Amino acid sequence: MAFRQKHRKLFGNQPSPSELDTRSDVSAVDAIYNVKSFGAEGDGEADDWRALQDAVDFIYDNPGGGALFFPPGLYRISQPLEVPERDAEHTVSWIGQSPKTTVIAPTKPMPYVVRMRGGDGRIEGIKFRGTDPMNGYVQNAKVCMLASDIRNKAFSNAAFVWGAVHGLQITGEGNNNLCVFDRLCQFSQNGTVIKSDDAKGEADTVEFADFNPQTSDVHVGAYLKFGNGKGSVYHIDAVGSRSITISPDLEIPLEQGTEYAIHIGCGLQTDRGSDNNVYGIYDCHFVGNAGAGLMVRGLYGHHIQGGNFDSNGIAGIHIGSGMINTTPAYSNTLNHCYFESNGYANVILDYPSGLTILEPLLAEPVDGTAGEIDSITSLRGHYFDYDTTSITYNGRHYGYAAETDCGKPYSMEGTSQAAINRPAGARSPAVIQLPPAPQHPFKEKLEIFVEDSGGQPVQLVCEYADVNKQPGNGGAFMPAGIGYVITAYYSKKSSSWMVSHTIPIA
Repeated sequence: MAFRQKHRKLFGNQPSPSELDTRSDVSAVDAIYNVKSFGAEGDGEADDWRALQDAVDFIYDNPGGGALFFPPGLYRISQPLEVPERDAEHTVSWIGQSPKTTVIAPTKPMPYVVRMRGGDGRIEGIKFRGTDPMNGYVQNAKVCMLASDIRNKAFSNAAFVWGAVHGLQITGEGNNNLCVFDRLCQFSQNGTVIKSDDAKGEADTVEFADFNPQTSDVHVGAYLKFGNGKGSVYHIDAVGSRSITISPDLEIPLEQGTEYAIHIGCGLQTDRGSDNNVYGIYDCHFVGNAGAGLMVRGLYGHHIQGGNFDSNGIAGIHIGSGMINTTPAYSNTLNHCYFESNGYANVILDYPSGLTILEPLLAEPVDGTAGEIDSITSLRGHYFDYDTTSITYNGRHYGYAAETDCGKPYSMEGTSQAAINRPAGARSPAVIQLPPAPQHPFKEKLEIFVEDSGGQPVQLVCEYADVNKQPGNGGAFMPAGIGYVITAYYSKKSSSWMVSHTIPIA
């Protein structure tokens, strides 16, 4: 809708109407538009939707983009604010004074408060609130901000609170890249916990007598919890009108009459998409969300540094949330994050690859895993891509090793560690296949932890190179035993894998 010139108030230079219409190189500095110039009141009583939508339409139609300024106030809206889809690039920012003083909130039920699109610009100093502070704080919006096709977007000192499902959800649509969240962005009190006792289930299926998950915003990535302690939480993989599919399988059947809880939603969720990569999350607060504080379902390049993950219903951070045997979330880091009073675990690993966790502060969860390193866990009992996930905690390095009984030859290609645990009375050697020779100048060390060789020797073979200067098809035999380590490295000088072992226990 056309900008209402008679109410025009611009900060900075005051161009004429003709200049405003024709210039195409407006910088963000001299193109700051006060939303009150479009008729917004911000008094907590008026319906400001029409005025704010006019402001949004205007600035995204303006070839030079610019910034919308929201003076302190409570802007109540009766419909979601929609950022229009535009082919051209627009650098548009939304600027408030502070999330404590500048609030946008819904007055009626709606799927989201704001639908954000477009690259560049920043979101700063605004609270997007899913409840109506003037009407008993009723939870009206499912999501505070739904975002897609955003790139080069900076979120700074903004708040996303009290959404019935998520605070901020970045969908898998479009090009979502190079976004940064910093300066104490807040994702708090989002999501819903539903409790009842009308369910029964076994294996991977739970059925409900009265409850309809589809109409209650249960989604893939929500959690089912019943019972206490480790193993009491399950990931929801599929949702029907009267049932859900979960993983892992139930260890014991769920009997009707047993109280259960479904934890819906999280503070910030990055959905899996074809180009949903590279987020920097620095010193942000994730507090009191029903499911996870942060759920990383994007592909790669998420760097999370510092920040507070406190009192989230299931976990502080859930990384991956992908189905087994699908593309993992990879090349992510957690650096010196603080975890306290989370419900089940501090960090849930779900199909990560190339994940590094550095010196987290890990208080014991409320009801689930134990504290410290055990509070980093996997619901499915697997830490996928074992040797690419590493943790440094209290100065000690922790890694994962894939376990095999060597019922068939086990390939070390693509991995640096493995563990052998064979049943007693095995009838043949445990065979380990070494990978091709490294093509780079760096030394590589392979480690095979022999918990129990099953009474047979361990044979290391290689179809690409010698082993201990002997033909690789015969390889080298390590003795039978338990509790020892086999190490191997490739010697370019000898064109051979050089293999040795510690002394096994007979």
